[in-house]
Amino acid sequence: MHISQVSTVNNTPFKTKKNCNPKVSVIIPIYNQEKFLAKALDSLINQTLKETEFLCVNDGSKDGSLKILEEYRNKDNRIKIINQKNQGAGPARNQGLKFATGDYIAFLDPDDYLEKDALKTLYKQAKQQKCDLLVFDFKRCNEDGKTVGEYHIKDFLKSIFEIKENENFNWRDIKAGVFGKLFPASWNKFYKKDLIKENKLYFSKTSLAEDMNFVFGATLKAKNIGYLNKSLYNYTVHEKSATRVVSDKNLCIFKAIDSVRRMLEKNGLYNDLAKEFDDFVVWLMIFHTKLVKSPQKLLNRCENILSLNQNKILKEELKKNYQILSILEGLKKKL
Repeated sequence: MHISQVSTVNNTPFKTKKNCNPKVSVIIPIYNQEKFLAKALDSLINQTLKETEFLCVNDGSKDGSLKILEEYRNKDNRIKIINQKNQGAGPARNQGLKFATGDYIAFLDPDDYLEKDALKTLYKQAKQQKCDLLVFDFKRCNEDGKTVGEYHIKDFLKSIFEIKENENFNWRDIKAGVFGKLFPASWNKFYKKDLIKENKLYFSKTSLAEDMNFVFGATLKAKNIGYLNKSLYNYTVHEKSATRVVSDKNLCIFKAIDSVRRMLEKNGLYNDLAKEFDDFVVWLMIFHTKLVKSPQKLLNRCENILSLNQNKILKEELKKNYQILSILEGLKKKL
């Protein structure tokens, strides 16, 4: 039986209407998110665009997430549940991609939510502009739904490229910021499915920054990238957010970096983007000194894993910024 027709929940067929071809598939990886999940699902089933499907990949949740999913599936047959053993958000999204039948793909994290007209707005713009990839702005919200900040792509690109709505561009136009200025997350982007399929894009199996390989691959392969100056995604900041949890498990960031490097080499782009890649790696290392319990351990690994040039740039940057990074006192003496 074809994979897009089967739910791994009890091996029962998906409930889909006949002759219903979704315009957009939304993929949601879920692991123990019972606290936020209902809000995320409500934001999906209440979308103004109705020709949609919602692929909910239950990544071995041990809380009440599956029960919530089943309750919503009973209310809305566009919700499809895919069960798998816990493997992480990357493999969960990859599984969702196997099932997706929409012309366009969007991603939603289960602790976030979309504006009501997000999918309709994105679909209309992508079709009108004929772009392979459409990037858009987002809001940062607290658990009560109050906006605490906004990320406007144009503000981060203005020093290198004057980005405009209704005009396409490609990675060469934003070369200096290709690895970060569009924000290295999968969920503030809208993808033509053909872009993903033809280039065999996939998410890494790392437990952190699993988006990077997929996002950068899509950015580099897209012939036409569009920009929509609207905050359509709400990113919820809470104590368990990936960018707030301090743990030495975050040392796996090196695996994500290696995955991106291999992707660049495979596509013959490493030499063209060596400087930009090195700068991005250094930025990641500085950022992650705040996300690990042992900054010194992170920096020791940098010496053993990163290139000579990357380590040189990193030390220069740390000398400028160490006072505001809360790095171990011993590091200051070493520098």
